[in-house]
Amino acid sequence: MGRVVQERSERTRGRLVEAGAALFDRCGYAGATLGEIARAAGVTKGALYFHFASKEELARAVFAQAEGSLRAACGALCSASSPLQALIDAGYWLVDALGSDAVIRAAFRLGRDGDGGDGDGGAESPGELRTAPPSGGFPGLRGFHGVWAGEVRDLLSGARRAGELRDRSGGLGPETLVVTAACGLEVVFADGCPGEERARRVGALWDWLLPCLVPPGSSDGYRTRPMAPQPA
Repeated sequence: MGRVVQERSERTRGRLVEAGAALFDRCGYAGATLGEIARAAGVTKGALYFHFASKEELARAVFAQAEGSLRAACGALCSASSPLQALIDAGYWLVDALGSDAVIRAAFRLGRDGDGGDGDGGAESPGELRTAPPSGGFPGLRGFHGVWAGEVRDLLSGARRAGELRDRSGGLGPETLVVTAACGLEVVFADGCPGEERARRVGALWDWLLPCLVPPGSSDGYRTRPMAPQPA
């Protein structure tokens, strides 16, 4: 019986995180109310408060789930290929997630949203998500952009250690260029874009970037198009 109750509780919490993400993505932090989130999740407001003491706490859970998904995806990509190929594939993962995963979109929006009332009579805001440097993030970038940029930087550093980059690819220049391009993917594709167009544009970006990063003649050793779907 205890396990059944625990599983039910975990499912309810998961629905609340998903519902919160959808509302944060659509309405912003200030525009989403806990009552609306509870209704969207199919639970009472009391049940919501059982899992989350405040809207800020729910926003942090959304952010944490997005961060976990991103880090897991980058880790899996790096385990399956070289660091530089994983970096290319991570860009495709991100633009696909922006099209299909409200949790990822909400995490980016929570990082952008400024301070303000929470719509539930409190003064909570996602300000810390916006301003605090995330663990393992990228200096100077806030919120989920900092988390994403930190993953990009780590993959690029791994590529340098693996000898994938040309000698002059050390220092801040290549890192700044690649991080700026990678963060720009969220800006370009956040409002929706057909899947084929996303793939075409990300591929064109890497066709241009790759020769700037790798030794002459080695660009052909990397796939700049999305991975083929795995058979079921």
